[in-house]
Amino acid sequence: MAASRTDELVALAITTNARGYRHLVSLYKAQYHVDELQAEDKACVTAAVRALRVQDAAADRAPAPAGVAVLTAYTTDYSIGAACAAINKQYADRHGYEFYCDELPYDEMMSAIAPRRFCGWYKVAMLRRLLANLDDLDARGIGYLFWIDADAVVIDQDKPASALIAAAGHRELILAEDMNPCCLVNTGVLLVRVCEWSQRVWDDVWAMRRYFDVFFYEQSALLRVLKQRDEGLLDVQPFHSFVKRGPSGLKLFPHVAVTPHLALNSNRCRGLTVHVSDPARRIDTNHSADEDPHAMAEYIFHCAGRCDKARTLEAVLAAHGLDTSSLGLSQLKLVRSKATSAVPKE
Repeated sequence: MAASRTDELVALAITTNARGYRHLVSLYKAQYHVDELQAEDKACVTAAVRALRVQDAAADRAPAPAGVAVLTAYTTDYSIGAACAAINKQYADRHGYEFYCDELPYDEMMSAIAPRRFCGWYKVAMLRRLLANLDDLDARGIGYLFWIDADAVVIDQDKPASALIAAAGHRELILAEDMNPCCLVNTGVLLVRVCEWSQRVWDDVWAMRRYFDVFFYEQSALLRVLKQRDEGLLDVQPFHSFVKRGPSGLKLFPHVAVTPHLALNSNRCRGLTVHVSDPARRIDTNHSADEDPHAMAEYIFHCAGRCDKARTLEAVLAAHGLDTSSLGLSQLKLVRSKATSAVPKE
């Protein structure tokens, strides 16, 4: 019984575009007129979830339109935002990508994301704003939105986003593992396919109230949403490439591709001079004793966790031959100024 019902449930899920254990439980109850699932029923649903995950991961995807829109945002009191945006705009212009940058006062950003209390949520707001009009993006030939955090810069200016998109099989979400083993993925750099799946996912992330003001904020919310959709990230253990016996290369899931941090979004880079927490100490960017001490960020350097981001950014850009003369890095404030008014309350 289990095998035939599993096949039927898989077929029904494909027809209705249902994914995730809870959704399949609802389908199962409606299809077989049961109120409570017994052990055999639960085994059937679990088998269907796994079968769908394998099938979705192996499915061929038509390439998205070739256009890319690079997005970033920062508050006017975030001193390195303009410098990073300038470098990233150079990259976008070089490859013919559209470039969007929201620069606004801190209070306005917090009002835009209220009752959320962490600026990282603004990327979700910006993604949702653009994804709200899929037809417009499609008409302009934009296949992917390329989010880059305000403290991250493209150091390999020759590498097109299309190389990573193709390697990831044109999946709907491409991002890197987190640099901290306490979290699976890092949302500092995202490639988001322009499609209805992305619309729904980021709407769900935005609505995830439990992480409005709880570490790791939008990263944790995204992981929760992907878990609900049975993408299978939590099934890969160990997950991070830099831990002992960790997997190398891309980790591919039904709609998500996760790169090693060095391949997309890392705080390890040539030119670093500032320790992650103590500016008086030389920097040690190794994440574990098993990691190659000479391996460095290959595509985008992210100042995540650096206590002196302006000084670090200047050293990194200089080490990669990028012109910093017009960026005013030596004059940048190293500590963010305080907001002028209270954060909006719920």
